[in-house]
Amino acid sequence: MLLLEQVHRLFQLALVEFAPDWEISGACTELSLHRAEHWASGLGTFGLVLHNRVTGATKVLGRRTGELPSATYHRGISYRVLEAYADRITDPIRRYFEELGVVAPPEARFQKPPAGSGLKHA
Repeated sequence: MLLLEQVHRLFQLALVEFAPDWEISGACTELSLHRAEHWASGLGTFGLVLHNRVTGATKVLGRRTGELPSATYHRGISYRVLEAYADRITDPIRRYFEELGVVAPPEARFQKPPAGSGLKHA
């Protein structure tokens, strides 16, 4: 399982690589399968709020509904997708970003993998 700080760091690195117009705005939270308002992908799912620097759009990850009427709501990010990204298996995070509608065109993406995932492997 990942710590909230690791989730934030890995997600931010993935945004830089695949969706550079988007940024995290707000705290990262662990979601519960027992709360109806949470939109979890299973155990170890996290929620975040994303903001587009260019358009001002907002996407709320891990919530089914909320108080932001102009935001779109999406399922949360699984720790397994983030662990795969930390190991440079990028297909799951790229597909998740495609599902969210945040992936930048290939020419606008950061082409070189970021150094240091923020995870310490034992």
